[in-house]
Amino acid sequence: MNATLHERLIEAFPFFSTLPPRSRDTILSNAIGKKLAHKQVLASGGAECAYLPFVLQGTLRIYKASESGREITLYRIERGESCVLSATCILNGGGFPAIAEAEGDTEVALLPARLFTRLVEDNAPWRRFMFDLYAKRLENVLTLVDEVAFHHMDSRLAAHLVRQAGTRQKVVTMTHGEIAAELGTSREVVTRILSDFEADGLIATSRGRIRIHKPDVLRERGGPYSVV
Repeated sequence: MNATLHERLIEAFPFFSTLPPRSRDTILSNAIGKKLAHKQVLASGGAECAYLPFVLQGTLRIYKASESGREITLYRIERGESCVLSATCILNGGGFPAIAEAEGDTEVALLPARLFTRLVEDNAPWRRFMFDLYAKRLENVLTLVDEVAFHHMDSRLAAHLVRQAGTRQKVVTMTHGEIAAELGTSREVVTRILSDFEADGLIATSRGRIRIHKPDVLRERGGPYSVV
């Protein structure tokens, strides 16, 4: 590993400093840097998990896709995080059960699977890091299941727009297809609900942009999932 990648990995993952020196040096000397362009796939469904990725810059979107082409986002991996599905895949020897795709320019450090297995067995700090990731991802997935199972799509879409707009911005830059992929529905459903919101004066839509006119009303329709 070159010195620059070494430094960036240490900076993005401070817990490395708590590892025994020998384990830390093994990781740093064996990790492989990889740059991904927007929409480039790092791992696809059923692929062998030969590496564990650590995100140094950008975002990896982890999602499932149906045979019909519909998608639903499971979670995202940001800087300073790794992928629990990859870790599970390595430990149980199965194929990767989803798709990992870059959002924007993304850079990762890849740790060979054989080293990951050894570190899990030998290092308590490493295990704590992985269990913290598992807990966070489980919470993400349970929230997703709750939204899909118990909330109408109009409420989920309202909440999604509020979250994407944040506390100050009033413009969401996403296409109808991108929103549909996030929420696990069809583009047609998203378009229909957005048309209803627009008819009620809550938003105004244009190509790839949604301007929010009444964020408070939209937040009320979204319920508890509108929290930013």
